[in-house]
Amino acid sequence: MLNRKAIWLFFTLLFSSLLYAQEDRSSQNFCLCQDQTSLRQAKQMDSASMRVLEIGKQMALITKTVVLGSCWDFVNEVFNRAGVSASKKVVYKTKKAGPYADSRLVQPGDWVYHVNHNSNNIDHSAIFVCWKDYTNRQAVTLSYAGRNRNVPARYGVYDLRSIFAIFRPQFSTKETSLTARSK
Repeated sequence: MLNRKAIWLFFTLLFSSLLYAQEDRSSQNFCLCQDQTSLRQAKQMDSASMRVLEIGKQMALITKTVVLGSCWDFVNEVFNRAGVSASKKVVYKTKKAGPYADSRLVQPGDWVYHVNHNSNNIDHSAIFVCWKDYTNRQAVTLSYAGRNRNVPARYGVYDLRSIFAIFRPQFSTKETSLTARSK
């Protein structure tokens, strides 16, 4: 008969492996960016975009923050915590039916609204990270599955052929990246 310590150890190891499985898959998608130029570009851009990427990564992988609601609610919360929600810049906006944005407009840290071709063509909000396959418009994004699921957001690969809105993070003219970081 197993003692309590052995049972506790077994379940601790099982739980730990399940807990880190999503992080491993998520990190693997993040690291498979074809276009490393876009990631370098983000580091050279204003700090608002980097702040969004940092906050999103922290919420998804480190604290595993769950934002119940929709995919929009998660991205909005990341932008709020980064201090850029009220001052984001509209780069492109049209109706869900198109015409769709030129893919060259998207930059790391942007909030994109796109048609989710893998899920009955519903609209989806996500944070753009990089292109995994630019030619086929496959991108690594950070997003939440929505539908009030009790799970954190994760990195995944999405078809971004049909982007109908792009919002770029920026700090308000009165605010600096330093004050936003202290929030």
